[in-house]
Amino acid sequence: MEEVIALITALFFTLFDLDRTFYIPSNVPRKLGLYSWWWGFVFANGVLAAALYHSVSDINALQSLPQFLRPVAVGASYLALMRLKLTTFTFQGKDVPFGTEALYEAAKAFVYKRINRIAMQARYSEVEALANRETLEQLSNRAKLSVLVNALLTPEEKKAALAWAVSVVSDANSTDFEKRAILADFVLSGQMGAKQ
Repeated sequence: MEEVIALITALFFTLFDLDRTFYIPSNVPRKLGLYSWWWGFVFANGVLAAALYHSVSDINALQSLPQFLRPVAVGASYLALMRLKLTTFTFQGKDVPFGTEALYEAAKAFVYKRINRIAMQARYSEVEALANRETLEQLSNRAKLSVLVNALLTPEEKKAALAWAVSVVSDANSTDFEKRAILADFVLSGQMGAKQ
């Protein structure tokens, strides 16, 4: 049972990282592929955290914690352990990390690249459709409104985002479609892209 708690803890931390990294449109043509990579990575991290807990549960430092807190501590620290760099050595003029970090980051990059490819295709279609459907003025107004109603932004962030939206509209080096696409992406994802 404690292994399951460690699994769930690491699962949530991995899920939070994926959600912070990617904006996934609701209409994704390759949902099965996306979900396979997404949830496969989440569950792989959870299973590894459970295995880690199983192998370290008898350590004295863990025994001093309350029983319900032990698996949570291991599950929460799992990702930190995966990013552990024991040392760095120089090889052909480049610093090369040595430790679990290199393997974990390589696996993460492998999975994230595939998720990103699927998400980009869906995002491209979604942005293109909105940019073609609405005028620059409509998208500018929607972008400004989405900033104003966003409860997660601080007043400084709102000010910066509104200034960004104005700079996109007034950019003389961008075509009308480029401006509409940038604003459409912002309206859909909440992420400022080009012209930051």
